[in-house]
Amino acid sequence: MSIKELIKISRFYGKDPSFLLAGGGNTSFKDESYIYVKASGFKLASIGKDGFVKLERNALNRIWEKEYPADVDLREKQALQDLMNSRARGETKRPSVESLLHAVLPQKYVIHTHPTIVNGLTCSKNGRQMAEQLFNTRCMWVPSVNPGYILAKLIKTQLAEYEKKYKSLPDIILIENHGMFVGAENVEEIEAIHNSVIDTLKKKIIRRPDFSLAPVNKAEMERVCRRLKNYPAFKDKYITFENNIEISAAVKDNTSFQKVRYPYIPDHLVYAGPEMLFIEDLESIEQDIDQYRERNDCYPKVIAVKMIGVFTLGDEEDSSRITMLLFLDALKIAVYTESFGGHKFMDKEQIDFIKNWKVEEFRSKVTRKFFFY
Repeated sequence: MSIKELIKISRFYGKDPSFLLAGGGNTSFKDESYIYVKASGFKLASIGKDGFVKLERNALNRIWEKEYPADVDLREKQALQDLMNSRARGETKRPSVESLLHAVLPQKYVIHTHPTIVNGLTCSKNGRQMAEQLFNTRCMWVPSVNPGYILAKLIKTQLAEYEKKYKSLPDIILIENHGMFVGAENVEEIEAIHNSVIDTLKKKIIRRPDFSLAPVNKAEMERVCRRLKNYPAFKDKYITFENNIEISAAVKDNTSFQKVRYPYIPDHLVYAGPEMLFIEDLESIEQDIDQYRERNDCYPKVIAVKMIGVFTLGDEEDSSRITMLLFLDALKIAVYTESFGGHKFMDKEQIDFIKNWKVEEFRSKVTRKFFFY
């Protein structure tokens, strides 16, 4: 059964943290009439048949015949409602926000992941140039745009242009500051394409992240925790601390920390916040947090303290740990970008859009509930 194959390949990539973290990524399978897409809030690592939503392909195709308002909020609201209305009779789960994009791709199987090493390329200054050099016509590069309807529409347009030019479909779709889509007619092809991409990039990496243990000043670490707990907004927060060789280099000073200050991909923004706070002087920590709040209209989830390490905060222990995982992912990406011309953060326009996007708010809440056993 094809759904069984979809479940198998979904779990394979979902269990690999080098491909996916937290609630990220989605997969799909198509037959002639329907597309089965991962539902929001389900982990690919343990997904079963009940983790997919059955959507009517004809209903999804009709979305492209509609004219949506120019107003961003109205457009996304109406497009989301049309996506929900495309569910087959009896379906109640919420489809992945990228379901429309899955429907645009004609291949039977489509896998969307956020491989760390791939995002070292998609989040770099020379990403597009290097992608064309490394993968030639196998790859279609998509510039960074707002996710959801706009991204799906752009890929639909680019795909038509690609097919007209090359008389074929791309094996790989790389989305700037986001991740990778791979489509194929069977799961064996899916695996072969992924392996080829990863192997190609590994050969180009000039430096790998060093996450080996680094010395920890326990007294200073505990002092920071006390200061954080004494801050009124953090008194009930759970705190996770991490230090390693790569973190030590990043928290050496403010200049060193700049490479991880802002989000590289949407998952970083959703789970680690719009900015990672760096504290030069522990005595000014309360003032620095207050200023962060003024800049971003929210409190920091990631706080790095000079020469000590990185602290993440969450309403629950699990959410604090998820935030740390996403920070570490950002740090790895920063290192990998060194091989492709240096780092490039998400555009401010995309950051502002996602900060106010109810779809991602829903995903982050559901993921915190289900991410850990």
